[in-house]
Formats: sequence, structure tokens, C-alpha cells
Amino acid sequence: MNNDSQGVFTRERLLTIVLAILTFLALYICYLIVQPFVPAMAFALALAVATQRPYRWLCRKLKRNTLSAGLAVALVALLIIGPAAALTTYIVQMATEHIGELRKGGNVGEIRQKLEQQPMVGPLIKQVGERFKVEEQIGNIGQAVASRATGFLSGSVSALTQLVITLFVLFFLYRDTGESVAALRTLLPLSEAETGRMFERVASTIEATVNGSLTVALIQAVLAGVVYLILGVPLAILWAAVTFLMALVPVLGTFLVWAPIALYLAFSGSLGKAVFLAIWGGLIVSSVDNILYPYLVGDKLRLHTVPTFFSILGGIALFGPAGLILGPMSLAIAIALMDVWWLRTEGGQAAEKEVADVSHADTPAPAAVLQNPHEL
Repeated sequence: MNNDSQGVFTRERLLTIVLAILTFLALYICYLIVQPFVPAMAFALALAVATQRPYRWLCRKLKRNTLSAGLAVALVALLIIGPAAALTTYIVQMATEHIGELRKGGNVGEIRQKLEQQPMVGPLIKQVGERFKVEEQIGNIGQAVASRATGFLSGSVSALTQLVITLFVLFFLYRDTGESVAALRTLLPLSEAETGRMFERVASTIEATVNGSLTVALIQAVLAGVVYLILGVPLAILWAAVTFLMALVPVLGTFLVWAPIALYLAFSGSLGKAVFLAIWGGLIVSSVDNILYPYLVGDKLRLHTVPTFFSILGGIALFGPAGLILGPMSLAIAIALMDVWWLRTEGGQAAEKEVADVSHADTPAPAAVLQNPHEL
């Protein structure tokens, strides 16, 4: 036996290492190429999963995948993307027009003076205002919002490009879903049952996020925005948009929007309006989540509040707006992989052995820890 075959770095092993390095570099370069378009691809994936049922119905009626995909993309652009883009542009323009008030601290000074005149909270408000320089901080926030809003408007070409890419990717996700899933299954180092379990969990998470969280947040924003308009709240549509964003974040919720507005109305002399907004916000806006979410999501996966909170905020910090989808989706993939490890090793067997059937297994420990305890 020659020395080459006994050495640690044989020719074959070195070639394998070089092949692995080249493969990693090629994949990394591919990631850098598609990285600017990740948000568009994420939103396309979310739309494809969320609208899968009506698309399948359309396929059954037309019996032609290409025609069905084209018509479905046109409907999504007409009914979802178009109105959402127009509303977003309108809100940003409105914020830009009134951003001067925020740069000057808004009318926080007037509200602060009224609060300082209240005997119970006046001294505390005065100390907080002097120590934290509230007007100055609001002005800094206004400056930051102004720069972001201006950047959004000036980047309209980029936003339009992202929308076109979203629709382009969505078409092929509709038309070639079966082939894409089959190809992905062959690449994953998992058994058929394990792959199916992972796909089911990821699809359920995306569907729950889009059909559940986004839809409920939109309904809460509409319910709050209508009342803002009726009560004459300044910049009602803008505050409705803020309500939508807050409704997406677990724990915080819409309370952080309608409660300060109610206080503003109360200290502005509109006590009746403030009481009505507080009752409407507490009984309707903040409670509609508990009624609609189970109906929209059904028995789909609903994660515990804590991991959901960090997956959304961390996803937004890492991926931008696409983090609303990619954050929970990444968490779902991580949980599915932990399920694989748990099922493979729960009986003391080696992790190399694939699990051929997971239908008999109860909820694995990792998923049980991260799931909503009220739904177990």
C-alpha cells in the first residue's frame, strides 16, 4: 500500500475539499447576485402561498397552468399590489408634507404645557420633559423620518423594479410550483417524510403570517382609521398606517397608537371623543385579533408570542420589510430542523438514520416549547 493512500490529505480528499470550496464560493456569489432582490422574492413567495387555494380553483376551471398563472398574477397586481402601492405612496407623501411639524417637535410643546397644568401629573411631566428634552427628540425623529420618506420617493424607480420582479417571480411560482418543490426535495438531505413535515410547517407559517397577521392588522388599522377620521384626528390616515405597523408587532399592539391619541384628545378639551376612542380601541380594535385570527388561520401553526416577537423584529432589522415574512419563515425552518434531530435521536439511536414516518410522532419537544401554550 503506497503512502499516498495512507496520508491524511490524499489526492482524492484534496480534490473533494477544493470542490467543496469552489461550490461554496459559487453559491456565495449567487447569493450576492440575488441579494438585492430577496425582498421581492420573499413577497412573491408569501403571495404564492397565501393565494394558493384560489389559484388551484382557477387551475381547475381553466385547466391550463400558464394561462391560470398569468391571470392569477394580473388579479394579484390589480387587487392587492396596486392598491397597497398607491396607499403607501400617498401615506409617505402625506408624511413628507407634514414633516416640518415633526422637525419642530410637532405640537408636543402645547400638549406638554396642558399636562403640566394638571395637579396630579404636572410636576412629573415637567421633570420628564426637562430631563429627556422631548421636543428635541421628536425633532430628531422627524428629521430621520423626513430623510427616509424623501429616499422612498426618490427611489420610486427601484420600488417599481421590485414590484415587477415580485410579479415575475410570482408567475413562475404559480406555474412551476410542483417542479420546484420536487427539485428542492431532491437537494435536501432529509427523508421524504421529514421533507414533507418541513414544507408543511414553513407553508403553514407563511400562510398564518400573511392570512392571519397581515389581514388582522389591516382590519385593525381600518377600524381605527375610520374612527380617527370621524373624530377629526389630525393626519388620521397616517396614524391608521402606524396602527397597522404596530398591530404586526406582538405584545406592543395597537394600544401604543390609539391610547396616546385618546390622551391628546382628552387634554385638548375633547373628553367625550377621548372616552369614545378609548372604548372603541379597547373593546374593538385591540380585541378583534382574538376573534379573527383563529378563524383566518384555523389549525395552522401559531408560535408563542416571545419567539414570534423576536422573529419579526429581528427579521425586519436583518432583511427590511421582507423580514415580516423571512423572519417567521426562518424560525419555522429552524423549528422543523430541530424536530428532525429530536425524532432521529429520541430513542437513543444515531442521528444519521433517517425517519421514514413521522405521522405517529407527537409534537416534538422543540416545537412544544416554542408553540403558543394556549393552543397545545
